[in-house]
Amino acid sequence: MKFFITILLLILSWNCFSQNVTVSDPVDVRSDDTYDFIGKMKNQYLVFHNKGLEFEIKAFDKDLYATWEKEIELEKRRSTVLGIVPTKDDFSVIYTCRKKRKLNLLLSRFSPAANLLDTTTIKVYSNVLTPGFKVIRSEDKTKVLIYHVKDQKKLEALVYDLETMKILWERRIEPKDMAYSDKFNQIVLSNDGSLFVMLQKDNKKNQREKHLYEVHQVTSDNKYVFFNISMQGYLTYDILFSYDNKNKNLTAAGLYSNKNRGRANGYFFMNIPSSGHENHTLTFEGFDNKVVDKLLGKKADVEKGIADLDVQEIVHRLDGGILMILERNRILERGGMGTHGSNFNNRMIIDYYFDDVIVFSIHPDGKTHWKNVLHKKQYSQGDYAAYSSYFLLKTPSNLRFIFNDEIKPENTVSEYVVKGSGELDRNSVLSTDDQRIQLRFSEALQVGSREFVVPSVSRSKMKLIRVKY
Repeated sequence: MKFFITILLLILSWNCFSQNVTVSDPVDVRSDDTYDFIGKMKNQYLVFHNKGLEFEIKAFDKDLYATWEKEIELEKRRSTVLGIVPTKDDFSVIYTCRKKRKLNLLLSRFSPAANLLDTTTIKVYSNVLTPGFKVIRSEDKTKVLIYHVKDQKKLEALVYDLETMKILWERRIEPKDMAYSDKFNQIVLSNDGSLFVMLQKDNKKNQREKHLYEVHQVTSDNKYVFFNISMQGYLTYDILFSYDNKNKNLTAAGLYSNKNRGRANGYFFMNIPSSGHENHTLTFEGFDNKVVDKLLGKKADVEKGIADLDVQEIVHRLDGGILMILERNRILERGGMGTHGSNFNNRMIIDYYFDDVIVFSIHPDGKTHWKNVLHKKQYSQGDYAAYSSYFLLKTPSNLRFIFNDEIKPENTVSEYVVKGSGELDRNSVLSTDDQRIQLRFSEALQVGSREFVVPSVSRSKMKLIRVKY
């Protein structure tokens, strides 16, 4: 029909192992099109293609041949898709459309063959402009949170249960002195449908002693809980919250500053049990010389701290501890001069740097188990960093950090394999030479215990690349 390429690479490390790499048929891409990779379903790979007024499902078989494509019909042609939620046996499209001057929030379920199974109206809004809805999925994909912010002060939220096809709860949250654009930090949804809204307060040098996080919780049975977590006089440089569904804890990991919020001096771990926020754990630890020297590549002053760090993700350990994953990145804008005839035109040049990854393994009591720096160096220009950063593959025995060595068409892909003890190996995974692919690892999706799919967009062609270990 078209073609597919299978590459078997034998990679030498301490032990020999192999991975199978398959490249799909190409799909034409327009600049205003968007794609969502639904996932692997019934031994086929599905992609949702949003053309603005038309919505298609594209299917690839087990060998990534393009087998069929089908337009799906929503309630109205002019519908706005908010999100796609896949489950094991079907997928749901959440969207809005207007009927008789009312805004309808709808959900349509489709089979793996893209046949419509059911459409339900979640909620009807009267006399409102189109709000900026956002959708968050629970980790097990059984619940979805749909919310919008009104007047920068009110958060109107509902949780929808995909198993019962009913609203689990609905509520308006109005924190005191709420300023969404200034104080809002993050929203987290648990598997049982509990919502956590975190607000940052007084994270300023002259107010550091009052710096805290407000936590507004709505439980699965629609009870409202509110509490504060003091940051003990430290300033927050960066923070990420996550819910540990196994141990039923709200956790957070982040970076703190002693004086200057432009540089991080250390890291912290927060663990809030569901049994009561009064028994929470909050520990702080400064960067040591080893970590700073590895990052900066020279003997450095620990007291000055480290700039350009972001908390990228949290991986929950079975014992209630975490792995906090940081990445060093920065974006630089600089002026450039272009000519058009006799006129000079200024244009901004944007440089993207995505460098080392740092992993901290932290015990449930907040003590550090181990720490490691994974060196990489990525630079690109004017591409929104689409090909930078990394993808994390979680396998039963280790974590694999997979990334482009360089941001260019002719490239090699490498990985760090990190064991539970902190030991690591660096391996070459594949080469993109003569393959006409550019891999977007920040958009990759794990579809099996040892399998992931990553999209490639190059020269107006989109391909899927599957890697099996």
